[in-house]
Amino acid sequence: MSLYLGAVDDDREVLYTLEVMASSLGWSMRTSDDPEAALNWVSDDTVDVLLVDFHMPIMSGLEVIRRARKLSSSVVLMALTVEERPDVARELIMAGADDFVSKPIRLADFSARIGLHRELSRYRRAGRWEGGDRGISEDTARKVYDSLLSEGVYLSASEVADLTGVSYPTANRYLEYLVRKGQIKKMRRQEDGRSGRPRSYYCGGLP
Repeated sequence: MSLYLGAVDDDREVLYTLEVMASSLGWSMRTSDDPEAALNWVSDDTVDVLLVDFHMPIMSGLEVIRRARKLSSSVVLMALTVEERPDVARELIMAGADDFVSKPIRLADFSARIGLHRELSRYRRAGRWEGGDRGISEDTARKVYDSLLSEGVYLSASEVADLTGVSYPTANRYLEYLVRKGQIKKMRRQEDGRSGRPRSYYCGGLP
């Protein structure tokens, strides 16, 4: 599968570095310092992965990611940032970001992060991605996501329901929604000494 990348950053030196890195890895890369141009790529479905600088003067990276996610449920959105604060990460994730590439950008990290999300792009393009779930509240999704981050371990839907104060069906629905968005991890595990179907457990943090 060919991979088509896009990047928006107000620093032309960063864009040049990304172009060189992508070329060395055999990936197509288009770049711009204009957020509207990047949003047009998403709208026209001409990029599989869009890298977005977090700090931009005309339009913040957070706003670009939020608007891009509304335009497309399949595009992989990655923030370019020096920020390491958990609250910034949560904001970006709930706006629709799938992952982060740290600045200054290094080839090994760039290659690994993009390579990891090649499969996510393929999965979404194959039609198994369901974005824009009706009735989903961003506040509730953030509460569920934060409960997983605060614990740092795999939790069941029942445990998340207890932590957040929502019902079990609601916790389960939001957990599956966050899994589909690629924002949390899911594993199925057989309970020790018990028969029957394995239970699902969820963990916060990006893969």
